[in-house]
Amino acid sequence: MVHHIATIILIVLSYICRFARVGSVTLALHEGSDVFLETAKMSKYSGVEWLASVGFVLFTLSWTILRVLLFPFWIIWSTSYEILLTLDKEKHMVDGSIYYYLFNTLLLCLLVVHIYWWILMIRVIRRQVQSGGQVDDVRSDSEGEDEHED
Repeated sequence: MVHHIATIILIVLSYICRFARVGSVTLALHEGSDVFLETAKMSKYSGVEWLASVGFVLFTLSWTILRVLLFPFWIIWSTSYEILLTLDKEKHMVDGSIYYYLFNTLLLCLLVVHIYWWILMIRVIRRQVQSGGQVDDVRSDSEGEDEHED
């Protein structure tokens, strides 16, 4: 739920604070890995386990690159440090400091959630390798439950 609340606030703030470029790039980075997730899900539901496994590995790889590496070292770096080099600190940081801290705090919250989910993905892949390919979602309490909300 934290992910959804933070995302909605970030989308609204990116337009209010005229950070539309940052908001758009953040959305694009987040959507890039979803193609592989949906491919893996459809394959699993269709019974094509090998394609589901390949799709999940590609999903985890793209997640690692886009959300664990590029997101903090490109987006968060830009919004927390590079922005300070371009702003008139006396004018913008007094009036807009609440937005600066709120925006970056929400981005950092998303990063924490990304890392948590990434650890869960790594566990799934490790279990898959150890068991020979047949693994259910580590978040599932029952056998048939396989729901992942990004």
